[in-house]
Amino acid sequence: MRSATPRAISSPANSLLKVFRRALAEGTTKEGWLAVEGPFLVEEALRAAPGVKTHSVVVASGAAAKFAELLGRVPAEAETNQVSDLLFESLAQTPSPQGIAALVELQRFEVEQVLAGRNPLLVVACRLQDPGNLGTMMRTALAFSATAFLTLQETVSPFNPKAMRSSAGAIFHLPLVCGLDPQAALPKLSRRVRIVAAERNSPASLAKADLRGPIAILVGREASGLPDEIARHASQLLSIPIRQEVDSINAAAAASIFLYEAARQRGFTY
Repeated sequence: MRSATPRAISSPANSLLKVFRRALAEGTTKEGWLAVEGPFLVEEALRAAPGVKTHSVVVASGAAAKFAELLGRVPAEAETNQVSDLLFESLAQTPSPQGIAALVELQRFEVEQVLAGRNPLLVVACRLQDPGNLGTMMRTALAFSATAFLTLQETVSPFNPKAMRSSAGAIFHLPLVCGLDPQAALPKLSRRVRIVAAERNSPASLAKADLRGPIAILVGREASGLPDEIARHASQLLSIPIRQEVDSINAAAAASIFLYEAARQRGFTY
């Protein structure tokens, strides 16, 4: 257990608190470290070590006793800092701050690394703009044993604060590769895995598709779907059978259905 007493910070102008304030609002620091708020996300980040490195923790004085056990698990090399409840509220971005936040660094992955594993199951998000949708997709991807989560250019960042909260900690346990150029990345993927794409107007049904073996599931915006220049990289365009009077379903829901079917066909091996 960590025994060092947290360093007390009292000035709102403290340089570390400025970093926390900006990063909690924007999602990351200029170094690319993630800012996470609340005991659940802090605990998930600590649990994901060594793939996630904790650099600094800030706790409100009124919450320090409640989070003593959690603070005891902070690595010795990380800074632990204590501020007043009022000062913590000035940093926080959630409506009801719970009194603890951290700056953490995720392990970085490249496309080649996520393709190297056995029987990869990848999720590729294309131009999704809603961070809640993207976070939900990450959470579902982890639940159904996807091996990595990729985003193409013009997709909202997985490090957006709302996306991180919606991921419910999945962001710390799932290899991420972000902001890929589709014209470079998709041909590389297609040489190693089959790319299947969710396409609401396709006559080919997901219900009859084979999703076993190395595969990447490509999901676009629910309103506009996938652009032609991206959809052409897919070996199959698959639709989800839904009622005729319903135009489409949420992109995160579509990804969940694809992932469930892939997991079912693969025997739900975890």
